Amino acid sequence: MVNSGNPPDVGKKVVAVGGGDSAMDAARVCLRLGAEVTLLYRRTRHEMPAIEEDIVGGEKENVNFIFLATPVELNIDGNRCKSIKCQKMELGEPDSSGRRRPVPIDEFFKLETDYLIPSISQEPEFEGFEGIGANRKDWLSTDDFMEKDADNHVYAGGDAKELGLVTIAMYQGRRAADTIHSRFRDLPIEHQERSALIDKSKILVDYYEPKERLTVEEVDPEKRVLSLTQEVDRTFTSPEALEESARCLSCGMCVECGQCYVYCQDQVIQKPAQPGSLYTFKLDLCQGCSKCAEVCPCGFIQMK
Repeated sequence: MVNSGNPPDVGKKVVAVGGGDSAMDAARVCLRLGAEVTLLYRRTRHEMPAIEEDIVGGEKENVNFIFLATPVELNIDGNRCKSIKCQKMELGEPDSSGRRRPVPIDEFFKLETDYLIPSISQEPEFEGFEGIGANRKDWLSTDDFMEKDADNHVYAGGDAKELGLVTIAMYQGRRAADTIHSRFRDLPIEHQERSALIDKSKILVDYYEPKERLTVEEVDPEKRVLSLTQEVDRTFTSPEALEESARCLSCGMCVECGQCYVYCQDQVIQKPAQPGSLYTFKLDLCQGCSKCAEVCPCGFIQMK
């Protein structure tokens, strides 16, 4: 609603319930809508699953955090929540998530509010999908090809499979599309090999000129809460972005530095005919001295 240009009327006082990213987003957006915002969380700040940067941002923007408390009763007037009865908590033994379980104690208080935003959990709506093993307790489980039921052509990914990052959902969608394409054309489904990560010990940092990381300036909290379009951090200028990207060590990628060509005494390595092409190796001439791998600053050349 906010991004559509038609933000809701949240009134003067907002209470957001939860300690995750959604709760922090809701709280900070409502600040920018002009409300006084309280975030209610049943554990302590230490147990909050939200991104630390967002928590700190909310603190700087004067979100009122109330920890070790949970709502137990709502006072509803029409379609508005007017006040919330809250119960205080204390931390007990750790639960399955590894965090200490909140335990209610016999202390209560009331919060006045004009708008209540619950952000306490997420789960997909599986109504109508019971026949493929979906229910409210379990998400859809699939194989590595995103298939839930190959015989009935059922595939799953994203929030139907797990609550994760957008990038993971995008991968799962593309993987499912590849599988569907292969199934319908009776083609073999290929396993996708993940590229091996280059160990830091393979990167010869002495070959690179040390450069300090550029940092962006944070916009003053009092100014940024006045607008929904004001970024929290100032973005890089084009020259700054180019300067920062030049710090990349190109781990595991050839940068055509020519070190391998210079150090090879057996003329195994041939320079590319055109910039951007890979060096070629005449392996029948290679003596296995591994000098090329030793001087490669990016860890691109590996001996097997």
